[in-house]
Amino acid sequence: MQSHAQSARLAVVVYSLCITGALILFLILAQPIGMRFDFGRQENLRLVDIVIPTFLGYLGSASHFLFNSNRGREIDEQNSVMLRLLVHGPFVIFILTMFALFYAHYTSHRPLAISEPRIDVMDFNTLSRYVSISLGLLAITVGVVSSYLFGSPPKAESGTDKNLGT
Repeated sequence: MQSHAQSARLAVVVYSLCITGALILFLILAQPIGMRFDFGRQENLRLVDIVIPTFLGYLGSASHFLFNSNRGREIDEQNSVMLRLLVHGPFVIFILTMFALFYAHYTSHRPLAISEPRIDVMDFNTLSRYVSISLGLLAITVGVVSSYLFGSPPKAESGTDKNLGT
């Protein structure tokens, strides 16, 4: 059976790989599928520049963890639910926010029927600002959690091991 810490590590890796792959593919295909990004100004690449380094950092930490012989931080049983929330919650919020933002950006640029209420066009600066805010929530929570999950265990003090969450 996997430990809670190992399950959290795997979740961080799976979310990071899926989000990185999905965003790269989406932003490459954005213009052909109707997103109003100015490819001349490389707006799609600017979003990649904003988002992808965070996920690459998580994947780099995981890669380092695999080859580091000095590992072993575990989570106390009473903190396992909080760990799941701190790992899954920010990723789910980020994913939902990205869908909402890209949908709002797309629909704000489509032609409206005369009977539809007028909406303001979401410009690229507004979109990228909201992406940065979403990413900030993810980075602060998952960044701290992953530093413990993928970092070296604390030095033993007086012959006892310190576990995360005690």
